[in-house]
Amino acid sequence: MQTVRVRSYLRRLVLVALTATAIDCGASYLLNEVQFGPTARIAVAFLPLPGCIALAAVILQGVRALDEFQKRVHFEAVVISFLATAVAVFVYGYLQKAHAAGPLNTGLVGLFMLLFYVIGYRVAVRRYR
Repeated sequence: MQTVRVRSYLRRLVLVALTATAIDCGASYLLNEVQFGPTARIAVAFLPLPGCIALAAVILQGVRALDEFQKRVHFEAVVISFLATAVAVFVYGYLQKAHAAGPLNTGLVGLFMLLFYVIGYRVAVRRYR
């Protein structure tokens, strides 16, 4: 029974993530390639918001279904990810001031968060072995 729930959750997570990504890519394309007025540009910029909120809700639902030990491991991974991303963005800001880096790409921040989460998860799992 447990594996059926996990598979169902993973299917829902992948579906929502793919949909949110498609909407994000579409909005990015429109903002880069189509000339809109200021109001329409703002509306297009907000198009990815419902997908992002839905993805966050699905992830939160999955975390709430975990047992206390699993929640602790994921919590440590999130803390490590948050702190490492903050340090990376902080350093990047100084690299910008030194004219050694260009503008910060927000997609890059998301990638850093994901990468640091994976690292944090491995650190937390290793800690509790």
